[in-house]
Amino acid sequence: MPQPETRPGDSDFEEDPRYRTAKRELFIALAYWVAFTAAVTATAWLLGGGKAADEISFVLGFPAWFFWSVPVTCLLFSGVAFILVHRFFTDIPLSAGGDAGEPDER
Repeated sequence: MPQPETRPGDSDFEEDPRYRTAKRELFIALAYWVAFTAAVTATAWLLGGGKAADEISFVLGFPAWFFWSVPVTCLLFSGVAFILVHRFFTDIPLSAGGDAGEPDER
């Protein structure tokens, strides 16, 4: 198997350990966004999709499909975001001289 071509300066490259942390947090945030979008869309569609106007029920003055898909789902997912940030996200310094990879004390 041929060796990959090396270029001048390649041996000087050292990956910043903050990159791995940022990449992991990116995937967590993307998964959260996909789950949130799917939950809001599915709730709205299941409760209100294809119904005639006289079949729609109301909760606190809102159509039921809107009430359950927007304010309630947003409140639930705000709690999920709080848990994700406090459990899986790491405070890392943005300066080059900081201790990368070690969380700041709270």
